[in-house]
Amino acid sequence: MRLFAAIVPPREVLDHITQLAAGVRPDREPDPLTEPAHPGRQAAGSGRRFSRRRGQDTVPGEPTGPPLDLVPPVRMHIPIVKFGNLALTDVGRLIDALEVQASDWQSPRLHLQGGVALEPKGDNSVWVRLRGDLDELNKVVRDVSRVAQGLHLFVDRRGFRTELRLGAINERTTEAYIEQLLAAFETFESAAWWQVSFSLLIPIDLGPDQAPYRLHREISLGPAVAH
Repeated sequence: MRLFAAIVPPREVLDHITQLAAGVRPDREPDPLTEPAHPGRQAAGSGRRFSRRRGQDTVPGEPTGPPLDLVPPVRMHIPIVKFGNLALTDVGRLIDALEVQASDWQSPRLHLQGGVALEPKGDNSVWVRLRGDLDELNKVVRDVSRVAQGLHLFVDRRGFRTELRLGAINERTTEAYIEQLLAAFETFESAAWWQVSFSLLIPIDLGPDQAPYRLHREISLGPAVAH
């Protein structure tokens, strides 16, 4: 059984950030042939330049489509640890150990604010930053790995980052749009929530508008972080 652990923020928070992103429209988008997306400027927060690809311009009057391929809220989650392909007996051992030890781990209070684009090098996504009790969240991630390693199970947490993937750039994305989008998220702060559990998930593929996983077990965390 392939299994990974992840955090799934509240659906209302995910709906809110998606609506915010969908409502961002740059005042003026440069023509990809005559104005290649401000070649002397860098996208705010990206640290690199980018522009539309030549040959991808649209016919006048043709619908241009969205300037960012947004991730549907139902597919949004924050992977924290991958366990690989486990035998059912190992899955049972892992769940038992996590349920015992996670009850002593603190529940962090989190929210979303700010964003980053095209980082690290080679990434084509826009991300929204997690804020709040990140030290405690990082401790949960380390402890999940520690428990699995104590059972001599494979652990991979290289994909963990304290950010939520919002969407991917496409041929219609411009620097002007990215700058405006990141500016909108810099002044935005989502509703806060207590992350009282993490999820053990099985990856599946049921289509682009369906969750990319099936819930196997919800692991409850312990008392809330004192504020």
